[in-house]
Amino acid sequence: AVSLLSSNENFLDNKKKTHGQKGDVHGSVEAIMDVVNTYDSHDACRLDVIHSGVGNVTENDVELAETFDGIIYTFNVKVPPEIKKLADEKGIQIKPFNVIYHLIADMKTEISSRLPLVEEEDVLGEANVLQEFLINDKKNKIPVAGCKCTKGILKKNSMCKVIRSDRVIYNGLISSLRHEKSDVETIKKDVECGLMVADTEISFEPGDIIICYDPKSVAQETDWNPGF
Repeated sequence: AVSLLSSNENFLDNKKKTHGQKGDVHGSVEAIMDVVNTYDSHDACRLDVIHSGVGNVTENDVELAETFDGIIYTFNVKVPPEIKKLADEKGIQIKPFNVIYHLIADMKTEISSRLPLVEEEDVLGEANVLQEFLINDKKNKIPVAGCKCTKGILKKNSMCKVIRSDRVIYNGLISSLRHEKSDVETIKKDVECGLMVADTEISFEPGDIIICYDPKSVAQETDWNPGF
């Protein structure tokens, strides 16, 4: 079987997987196509079949893979040395399989690799604002949240959300943490501190919740379930 993968960068971060297939016998091709046709996640990553057939990998298959920036999958067929050499020269991968399950599993991996990363928040800690202080910085008055860490830790230079009445009023950097009269890097649970953020126009109020977190990018996995 021959499968060609390509990127479609015209629609946000979605990717396009273009697929062509050639197997050892018609039954193999049909069996693989039956599985491929169960794919229903085109909104996340399109899957198009551009070629299927029986026989060994040919120069034309390699040229198609090059055109679509693809990967060639083979199923129970040989790759002539000259074709393998041509593919290597063009930077085209040829992936041989003799078990349909393994072939489809690899396709799922390839599809997943083309999905955009998802931004998630690794929550470090939480604090309650007790009161606001204003400190003088040259001609400006800088707001400081007098707060108490209630969960986990607070960490300088981490991101935080300031939540008031279930609404996020600030989402940005923690620029400073002070405990008593000292600048500190972290604040532990049950410790009171003064917290400043990058936005000096913010106004803190008693009862505000501050959630400290580190952002992280997480790889997605396709939700395609071929049934095995």
